[in-house]
Amino acid sequence: MNTWIRTGLLTGAMLWGGAHAAQAQVAATGVPQKGFFVGAGGSVNFSTFTNQDVFAQGLSQIYSGDTLVARGEAGGSTSPDLSGQTDFAPMVQLGYYERFSGSNWLWGAKFTYNYLNASSSQENFLIPQAGYYTGEVSGVLAGNVYARSSTMKATNQFALVPFLGYAFDKSFVYFGGGPTLTQIKQELNGLVGFASLFGDRLDLTGAPVSFSSTNWVWGGTVSTGVTYFLAPDWFVDLNYTYTMSTTKTNRFAAPFDTLHDGLTFTGVALGTYSGTTDVQAVMVSINKLF
Repeated sequence: MNTWIRTGLLTGAMLWGGAHAAQAQVAATGVPQKGFFVGAGGSVNFSTFTNQDVFAQGLSQIYSGDTLVARGEAGGSTSPDLSGQTDFAPMVQLGYYERFSGSNWLWGAKFTYNYLNASSSQENFLIPQAGYYTGEVSGVLAGNVYARSSTMKATNQFALVPFLGYAFDKSFVYFGGGPTLTQIKQELNGLVGFASLFGDRLDLTGAPVSFSSTNWVWGGTVSTGVTYFLAPDWFVDLNYTYTMSTTKTNRFAAPFDTLHDGLTFTGVALGTYSGTTDVQAVMVSINKLF
C-alpha cells in the first residue's frame, strides 16, 4: 500500500511539474504563433537630396537679316546645394508573421506606405557656360544660365520588407530589408541664358522658362524594429528604416528666337537635371493582429 501511495504521489508531482513547466513555457513565449496584421501611425523622416546636377547647353545660329553670320554653342553644369529636411508624416502598414515550429524565431514580411512630403530648394544660382562661335565671325563664347530655383520633392514611398525576428514574453525584435518605390518630383524654374558676345552681354534665350518632371524611382531599404503586444491581438511597432533610391535624370529643351542690335539669335536651350533622395525614418504604429 505504501508503494502505491508513493507511486501516486510521485506521478501527481510529475504531472503538476509538467503542467507548470508547460505554463511557464507559454508565458515565456506569449507572442501569438502567427497572424496577419494591419496598422497605422506616424513617422519622423530625415530626407537628404544628393547627387544634384544641372547641365545646360545652348545651340544657336546668328543672322544678319537673312544672312547666316555664325553658329555657336556653349554648355556647362553645376551642382545645386539642397539641404536635408526633417518632416512628420502619416504611415500605414500591413503584413504577416509566423514563428518557426517549436522556436522563438520567426519570419514575416510587411508592406508599408509612408507619405514623406519632403521638399528642398536652392534659389538664384548660375550654370556656367563655355563654348565658341564660327562663321563669318568667330571667337570664344562665354556666359551663364541663370536659374531662379531648383527644387526636389519626395512624396509617396512604398516598401516591401521581408524580415526575421525573435520572440520574447510580450514582444519580438526583427531585422529585414527589401525594395522601395518612391515618387520624386523635380522642378527647374526661371532659366535665362546670357552670353558675352561681340563685346556685349546679351540675353540670348529671351523670357524665362521652367521645367518639371514626376517619376517613380526604385530603391532599397533596411529596417530594424521592436514590437510590444498590448493584448493578444493588438501590438505597437517601433522601427527605424534607411532607404536609398536610384538617381533619375530628366531632359529639357526650349527653342528661342531673340533680336539684339540688328542680329537675330535663333536656336535651342537644352540640358538635363538629376538628383537622388535618401530617407531615414523612425516609424511608430498601432497594429491589429488577425
